[in-house]
Amino acid sequence: MAPLKSSFLKRYLRTIIIIAIALVALNYYLSKNYTIIAPGITVDLKNIITVENGSKNEKGSFFLTTVSSRSLDLPLLIIAAVDPYINIEKKEQMIPPGWDMKKYMEYMKRWMEESQKIAEVVALKKAGYSPEIRGDGAQVVEIMPESPAKNKIFPGDIIKKVDGEKVNLADEMVKKVTAHKIGENVALEVERKGKILEITVPTMESGSEKGKAVIGVYITTLNWKPILPLNIKIDTGEIGGPSAGSMFALEILNQLSPEDLTKGKKIAGTGTISLNGDIGEIGGIQQKVVAAHRDGAEIFFAPEKNAKDAMEAAKKLGIKVVSVKKLDDILDYLSKLK
Repeated sequence: MAPLKSSFLKRYLRTIIIIAIALVALNYYLSKNYTIIAPGITVDLKNIITVENGSKNEKGSFFLTTVSSRSLDLPLLIIAAVDPYINIEKKEQMIPPGWDMKKYMEYMKRWMEESQKIAEVVALKKAGYSPEIRGDGAQVVEIMPESPAKNKIFPGDIIKKVDGEKVNLADEMVKKVTAHKIGENVALEVERKGKILEITVPTMESGSEKGKAVIGVYITTLNWKPILPLNIKIDTGEIGGPSAGSMFALEILNQLSPEDLTKGKKIAGTGTISLNGDIGEIGGIQQKVVAAHRDGAEIFFAPEKNAKDAMEAAKKLGIKVVSVKKLDDILDYLSKLK
């Protein structure tokens, strides 16, 4: 009987070892290739924004919202399977090949800084000041592997015009490209090593934002030059990306306004902002709505193109989603709050 028992134990242990190795291999594969997008933190903007000659006496709050992103593993895979507000994304859809997370976060930090400066300019203009912001075009940082611009545009190229119109900032280029339909051609004037080139690139659908037209390049503004009449300090820590631009503008304007724009309410939102006050679509909208509700927000401002998904997430949460196209839409809504 002893040899039979020993043989059984060996087979049992061998099976356990094989399963363990398979689970470790699967966990490694998941963490290397996939990431989760989950509700992140919210931040009360009066705690991180200080405007010269401004006041922080508002009774309510404006909140920026974020998503949480981390590498997928087996426990998170199980959680994501039962939580409708946790999405699984391929890392290649978020991070260019050859980049590590550090390089990607540095890139997103530059976009965050740019969104802050644009928000400052927009808010100061609304408050009656005359700021300006300058740049020398959109400089290409990286080309996505599936980009239709591959072998046409290269890192270091400076995009000076889109469809014949001059662009000074990366944000301006993004706005002009996303105004196209997917598959339409975009005419670019590109400076490369001192020479001006005319290049036509078709758009493709964004891998992370369904229905959004892109050309698959990572860009940043060359020679960023904001000129502001007031000192404004914004400390977002390690948060990156341009999606809080609209909320930055609201908080700056609120600190400069004689009345409390919040009317004592907790108000969250998201959306990029352009120099003319347009509010642009972003990623992770449903996760941001969930985060806002979790932290007590009563109202959520969503870019028009994200509003349908935001409202879908808000159905069972009891938070009001307001669709907006421009900063003026938000200000008009706030003026009618009681």
